[in-house]
Amino acid sequence: MDKNDAGKANDGAAEKLREAVRDYYEAAFESTAAVQESNARLARSFVEGSIEALEAQTEVSHHTLQSLAELAREQQEAFQELSRRSLDVYDGFLDSLFSYYKEVLRNPDEVGDRR
Repeated sequence: MDKNDAGKANDGAAEKLREAVRDYYEAAFESTAAVQESNARLARSFVEGSIEALEAQTEVSHHTLQSLAELAREQQEAFQELSRRSLDVYDGFLDSLFSYYKEVLRNPDEVGDRR
């Protein structure tokens, strides 16, 4: 093998090496791009899932607050009714005392006999 043949063989080997390195870098670049795209999809999915979860939580909180407001209104109405009835009973008690007092003033002897 002479120098020309050896040079051509070296040139051919160098060309094959360059092609192999270029192919390796292209494959690495494509793989990196695919990983980055996958990461971007994952991040987008995570953000969208978080947004959906927050929206659902907001809706649940809204319904809970509405329920609490309704419960507070019902309790207020029940307390007002209870207070009204208590006042009616107390008024009845005071009226009975007043009636008894009036009767004692009208007929002191009869009241004493009932004891």
